[in-house]
Amino acid sequence: MVKKHTLPPEDLDLKDALHEERHLFEEAEVPIVTVSATFRKELADKYRSVVHTPSEVVFSRAHYSMAEAVRRQANILGKKAFISDPTNFVSKKDWGKIEFTEKIGKTIARYKILKMVKDKLNDLLRGSTPIAEAIKSPLLYLTGKTPCPIISMHYETGNILIKSGKTVIQAVTDPYVHQQYLDAIPSPNVTYAVFDEETKGSLLQKAGDLKRELTDDQVVVTGVFVDPRIIETGKEAKKISKDEPINLAVTTGGLGTNLNEIKKVLQAFKPLLVPPERIRLFLYAGTHKDFRRFFEDFARENHVRVGNLDDTDARIRILYDDSIIDANENLIKYMFPWAHGVIAKPSGDMAYDAAAAGCFLLFLEPWGIWEEKIQQIFVNKRVGFNLDTNNSYRHFIKLLKSGQLEKALANAHTLPGLFREGCKNIIELHSTKPCLIHG
Repeated sequence: MVKKHTLPPEDLDLKDALHEERHLFEEAEVPIVTVSATFRKELADKYRSVVHTPSEVVFSRAHYSMAEAVRRQANILGKKAFISDPTNFVSKKDWGKIEFTEKIGKTIARYKILKMVKDKLNDLLRGSTPIAEAIKSPLLYLTGKTPCPIISMHYETGNILIKSGKTVIQAVTDPYVHQQYLDAIPSPNVTYAVFDEETKGSLLQKAGDLKRELTDDQVVVTGVFVDPRIIETGKEAKKISKDEPINLAVTTGGLGTNLNEIKKVLQAFKPLLVPPERIRLFLYAGTHKDFRRFFEDFARENHVRVGNLDDTDARIRILYDDSIIDANENLIKYMFPWAHGVIAKPSGDMAYDAAAAGCFLLFLEPWGIWEEKIQQIFVNKRVGFNLDTNNSYRHFIKLLKSGQLEKALANAHTLPGLFREGCKNIIELHSTKPCLIHG
């Protein structure tokens, strides 16, 4: 029997690539969707397809890295998995909405006064973004013939698929429940994978408050979603040596956050870079040119040579890439195995990954209430500390001399299984949901 081919809507981008990915989703045992960033150059090269604009967007490393983590874990367990982000295929007429959303996010991330406004309007900004309408058509085409339950790593993709009648496992990626996760219920077709029992209780309570039916067995505790390569890195406990520098990573987020705090911290840490240096730095700029420029200027002004990514003895290394895929791969390859500690906002990806790699955490200002929850969890576990950025040098030295950083490394190594086993658990949950059998 010859398969009937349904071609993508004419207005969508990378139509050849989208058509091929639809077939890959049809064949996948574990199909995974997310909204995180575009990687259209890679898709255009892979499928010899034409892209209507060369620009890329990045919203979040977390939603990409967690989706990739789940995909890799599925493959390790012998399952055929595939991941896609419908943002890559948005039509030319809708592309402006995507770029506008990224631009607004990046602007808010760099100006504190705008962040204050954003905090006041958070539900509006997260719940009424133009992304949902822009990705709907490519997402529904992509998954139109997908017979197996779909793992969604972002509520936008999950809500669209649930409303279309698909069976969805919706990952709640933070220990905080945004109301948007509940937009598509009541539905018997969704199961939520959540951080812990407290998050499960919060989700069920919020559903009850909204008078939306959600049963206890539709919410399953899985833990957090960390790449199995990072977990492998964390199997051996890290230690601080009096005779060797401390390896510190300083990181921004997907939209480029905390630049002013990072500038203050690095300025304060300059004495620690003077040979014989007490610290070595891995500076993660993500996909942000302004961070890369600042990091390069900082190194030049302090007469420090910037080493290659594989030069673990360099006093400063800088990771910048215009591809979220390459940036994520290089973090996993070069930063997490090397770092004793990570200076970052308490975001789900960086905090979870760093802790799983056996690092201590020094927290910058959180981005929202969900990150405050993450911050609280790791501070309570004595793996993370709220860095006093107005007195960074003294605070760091105090933590070091008191042995608290060394203790935090031990605590990270002995975190409960939920901090490492989320990917295994969500694949196990997925295996309990049957695939449809096409006649």
